[in-house]
Amino acid sequence: MNIHTTLPVIFHPWNRLTEEERNRQLIRHAQRRGGFAVTLNMKPDFEERVRHAEVPMRMIGKRMNSEFNRHDLRRLPILMMLEATRPDGRLHLHGVYLANGLPKHRIHEAMRRAVGYVEGRSGSRQVMSKVITAADGWHNYIHKDCRWTRRLHALAADARLCWISHAMTATVRESYENKRLGKTPAANFVTAPLAHDA
Repeated sequence: MNIHTTLPVIFHPWNRLTEEERNRQLIRHAQRRGGFAVTLNMKPDFEERVRHAEVPMRMIGKRMNSEFNRHDLRRLPILMMLEATRPDGRLHLHGVYLANGLPKHRIHEAMRRAVGYVEGRSGSRQVMSKVITAADGWHNYIHKDCRWTRRLHALAADARLCWISHAMTATVRESYENKRLGKTPAANFVTAPLAHDA
């Protein structure tokens, strides 16, 4: 007689996850909640400021917080990752956010102003977003050039290339810990096929 058993999924406590593992959970959560994948281009003069900043994402995070506050978006759950293109090294941002019923145009306006508002035809392509359909694929895509970006800008190997709003971290940490502790039924938690859930 054959007895089939299913091995349990092991969830480590949130504070024991690596930064990349946390980011994966953030992006998965965003997909389950109908969140958006976003790409944001910087105005050239702001890009130069970022290029010469000792801690680039600290500067970007401060600008994001300032504009979100100004546009009454203080509780917006968002993650942004800095990336340099190959081979020219142009800096831009990828990430995810949860609109939570807020107008996308208002969110995009705040993002554009945070990184230098580009006018005209180019400005219409400054921010692009679409509903997340493959969380793990998007996670891998926005992390693919971390080493290149750090090396190109002479950043330390452990230098943070991402900025995450407090609202995003708090929301996802609570959801993750509820699942880990069995407070959230798996059927309610997993609503999309994510490759690393098994």
